[in-house]
Amino acid sequence: MPCHNGAKYLPRAIKSVRAQTLTDWELIVVDDGSNDATSPIVMELARSDGRIKLMRNEKNLGIQKSLNRGLVAAKGEYVARIDDDDEWIDKDKLKKQADFLDQNPDCGLIGTGVVEVDENDKELFRYRQPATDAEVRKKILKQNCFTHSSVMFRRQPVIELGGYPETEETKHVEDYDLWLRLGEKWKFANLPDYATKFTLRPGNISSSNKTEQFRKDIALTKKYIGLYRGGLWAVGRGYLRVWAHHVLALLPKSVMRLVLRLYKST
Repeated sequence: MPCHNGAKYLPRAIKSVRAQTLTDWELIVVDDGSNDATSPIVMELARSDGRIKLMRNEKNLGIQKSLNRGLVAAKGEYVARIDDDDEWIDKDKLKKQADFLDQNPDCGLIGTGVVEVDENDKELFRYRQPATDAEVRKKILKQNCFTHSSVMFRRQPVIELGGYPETEETKHVEDYDLWLRLGEKWKFANLPDYATKFTLRPGNISSSNKTEQFRKDIALTKKYIGLYRGGLWAVGRGYLRVWAHHVLALLPKSVMRLVLRLYKST
């Protein structure tokens, strides 16, 4: 869990990890140079639960370097991601994903269905991602098929790939780039369960960098166009998404959320 000034939501996210029925885990919180109560909150929780670990960057290094610090420090065979303002709402999430990876040794990455909420915890919409490897591969160049806080992946193959990319070109799409590289040798999957709650709020990375993300998505599509299906259509769709995002910004919130719900379900 990389975290920068996330004290407001952090206890809720950690509570959802501690509620998991699979109990053999460690939670590495990488405090990326926060100037709020992030570190004291983690230290207080760590005193009562030794599975919680704090790593602190003395200065803000950014999410890419923070993710890799946590990845290198992790001891488990599998790594699950969660952001400080998200939650795991299925108490069996980790168990289901670990069991799936145990039973499918050719699978490198597995996600879940997602419930998106606003900053007041009001549900906006929910969606499932493509379930099978074949279904993911048909869509993954058009759209990232994995919500970051939902995933579990095999740590060693990701380490061998060099972890998350740290270039400016992949900033805010570092997870998408990693999945596309991982898919060269490993299979994909998503559970149908709505196991992850994703908070869409002003100021978080996912909402404040959308245009930049879409443009970088197009660059990734061009980079990996030979590895997955539908590359040319995916490039065109990417440019359409950039245009649509600017149009959506002019619409009332209720209409924008309706369009987003329809988009996520296709």
